[in-house]
Amino acid sequence: MEDLNYLLKCEQMELLKEQHSICATSRAAHRARARGYSRRIREHHHPYRSGAVRSGAAFAPYPFGGEGRHS
Repeated sequence: MEDLNYLLKCEQMELLKEQHSICATSRAAHRARARGYSRRIREHHHPYRSGAVRSGAAFAPYPFGGEGRHS
C-alpha cells in the first residue's frame, strides 16, 4: 500500500515543476506525472479528495497570488 502523504507530496512537486518549466515538453511531462499521482490518490483506499476537487479544481501552490515571483 502506498503512503497517501507521499503521493500528495509528489503530486504537488510535479505541479510546481510544471509551473516553473520553460520548455513545453517538460511542462507536459510534469503535468502527466501529476495526473498519474492524482489518479493514484483518487484510487487510494483512504478517501482524500472531495467531489469538488475531482471536478477540476487543482492544487494551487500559490493560493494568495505571486506565482512564485521573487521581489
